[in-house]
Amino acid sequence: MKRFRTAAPAVLLALVLLLTACGGGSQDPTVESGSGTTAAKSTAMFQTTAALAYVQTVDLDAVVIQSEHFSFTAGEMLYLIASISSNLAYYGADTTISLKEQAFPSETGKTWFDVVIDESLSYAEEQLLYCEVALAKGFQTDQANEDDLNDMKKLAEENAASMSWDLETYFQQFFGTNIRWKDIEGVFRKGFLSQKVRDELLATEYTDEEIEKEYQENTKKYALVDYYVVDLNDGEAIPDEVIEAAKTALGSASGAEVFRQAVQEFLQAVKTPADIEAAGGIGAYTDNYLKTATRTGIGYSESELYDWAFAEDTEEGDILLVENEQTSSSYAYCLLKKPYKDMTVTVDIRHILFKTGTPYATQEEARAMADKVYQEWVDGGASEEKFIELCAEYSADGNAEDGGIYTDVYEGQMVQTFNDWCFDEARQPGDHGIVDTEYGSHMMYFIGSNTKWETAVINGLLSRDYDALMEQQKALTPVQTDRELANQINW
Repeated sequence: MKRFRTAAPAVLLALVLLLTACGGGSQDPTVESGSGTTAAKSTAMFQTTAALAYVQTVDLDAVVIQSEHFSFTAGEMLYLIASISSNLAYYGADTTISLKEQAFPSETGKTWFDVVIDESLSYAEEQLLYCEVALAKGFQTDQANEDDLNDMKKLAEENAASMSWDLETYFQQFFGTNIRWKDIEGVFRKGFLSQKVRDELLATEYTDEEIEKEYQENTKKYALVDYYVVDLNDGEAIPDEVIEAAKTALGSASGAEVFRQAVQEFLQAVKTPADIEAAGGIGAYTDNYLKTATRTGIGYSESELYDWAFAEDTEEGDILLVENEQTSSSYAYCLLKKPYKDMTVTVDIRHILFKTGTPYATQEEARAMADKVYQEWVDGGASEEKFIELCAEYSADGNAEDGGIYTDVYEGQMVQTFNDWCFDEARQPGDHGIVDTEYGSHMMYFIGSNTKWETAVINGLLSRDYDALMEQQKALTPVQTDRELANQINW
């Protein structure tokens, strides 16, 4: 039985919004360059979103969207809009003027506000359906959820007092006019409740037979293919006769060697002798060129290539010529490897970072604390549940509140000693230990390993089950939206 462990569809936005609201802290990379960074814990709960201070003329307690037992008010929608809007500058929106006054660049007739309210309402509808499922299953928010809310409010009150503000003024300074604690709390309560359902869904286990059946029935969705792609226009003003000669050479040919020879003749015609000589001759130039022309995987949007590569009668070495009318370019493809399963091994692990610099001055201090906490954990039974608790208490990594989890880690992603521990051939689920890196000492917990094709299939199965759940609940408890009221929100 295999369980879904990676990112699911419809990420719980309420928790994402909490992270958006939290102070970022200093950045501390714990993975190799290009693999992402993590943030240290922050002492500040909220940071400004550069929100616009528009007075709301809409009744903030009026219901904008509702299902049978749950709803989102205009005030709660306002918080969702504010949270989403905080990141729009990255995508080209001007957050200093109303989103209603800015045309959305990708869709004629839409403003940035139209796009943001669409996303907010879509999220709200999903949350309402989750909450209805939770109610039907008898799920309720628990004491941990209440503690989280109390901690959030207490921290906000302390920060507000330090600035001589009341609580509402504090929220409005950071999120925009008319943002209220009751609305933030309402969003999170529904988020906590819906998370109960998501947790149950994420715990779904699938048999090897179910996984293989899904792969065979939807091979195009999960398999990889390897191929060459050569732009015969090469981003330059290539003479038409040169392009036509390459097309003629490739049009009725097959085989990787034939493809290589045709590409070599093409390069000989379009590249300067100096460039070819600098590469070590036309043979070396061609080899290097084809290395950069090698691809793995095809996007759904490349329909002609997609259908050709996955056709039963397409063989390795077959060549395809494609004319792209939009770019006025000609492309030559050669299939190197027919559809196959991606057998790349990834691992799921948890870690607790005892960081040097802050809070531990030296590597020795960090290691001493790691040894102390580790031994106490081992003496207490070395359970994963306790590890998660300790992570929230001690870890300086940005995923501390998520139990220090990293999923689908591939070999070479993490720094060397961290990587070597994770990919030790003897590693087994439940293994644990301590690893030292240049960032500090890490308490490690090994969850297990996966292959990429299985992870992709499990994600697909879970997405299928999620869609079915949403459609079933939508039929039982339809969601009603007052779009006119939603559009009256000022932003």
